[in-house]
Amino acid sequence: MKHKYIDNVASKWTVELLKTSGHRFKNFPAAMYAVDITFQQSKAPGGSIVEKKLYFSKKHGHYGFKEEVSVLPNGAINITTAPPRSIVICESYIDFHVEKLEKTSNEESMLDAVPLVTDYPTAWAILADKGYQGLHRRARAITPAKKPAGGMLSHAELVQNDNIASDRIIVANIFGRLNTLWSIGGDKYAWKRETYGMFFQACTAPNEPQRLTCLADLQTLRPTAANKIPVLVVDRAERCRNIPQHSDV
Repeated sequence: MKHKYIDNVASKWTVELLKTSGHRFKNFPAAMYAVDITFQQSKAPGGSIVEKKLYFSKKHGHYGFKEEVSVLPNGAINITTAPPRSIVICESYIDFHVEKLEKTSNEESMLDAVPLVTDYPTAWAILADKGYQGLHRRARAITPAKKPAGGMLSHAELVQNDNIASDRIIVANIFGRLNTLWSIGGDKYAWKRETYGMFFQACTAPNEPQRLTCLADLQTLRPTAANKIPVLVVDRAERCRNIPQHSDV
């Protein structure tokens, strides 16, 4: 499913095709995709205290998992599960980003005037949040400016931060769909941690904006009370009735 709805999208859509189809980011048209991380709470893992700490998030105050999703202006193209204790997942999968952001021969003459173009003349940009500060040393990452200690951001920096957030909202929308349509995405994860990545990808793939189709019955994942094995349970389609449909891909 991930191969069909996400991997195939990644191989098909170049910045050149995004331009001709009218699907580039409004504020940063030279950014190829946006990236963000979602955290899902889980039960405390078994094992030693050292092992448990690997899955504890100080930011959220819970045990859980991180997932990073990369999203084109018209759909998700990559999903990665964080290694335990990962600070920035993007650093762990930097090879994917460097390869994907590389311009094709036809794209080298396209207009490109966003930040870091002089540092990365042969690569497109990636839009990220403040948690990715420093990634620009490895890839062409556009991140919001941080307020200096005891200082204030300039008007231009505030405007750019707003523009970045506006273009990156597409990632938050995907996370919102995931939590709305799939009960497993919004609840505390209680199954084996080895299978978390598989379930997250299985839930995210069909919710990719271009593929989302509201059918009469919406299927959601839930464990049976008897054996805790995930089964498909029919849910009401009203939960997705008002979500916009797209059919570009």
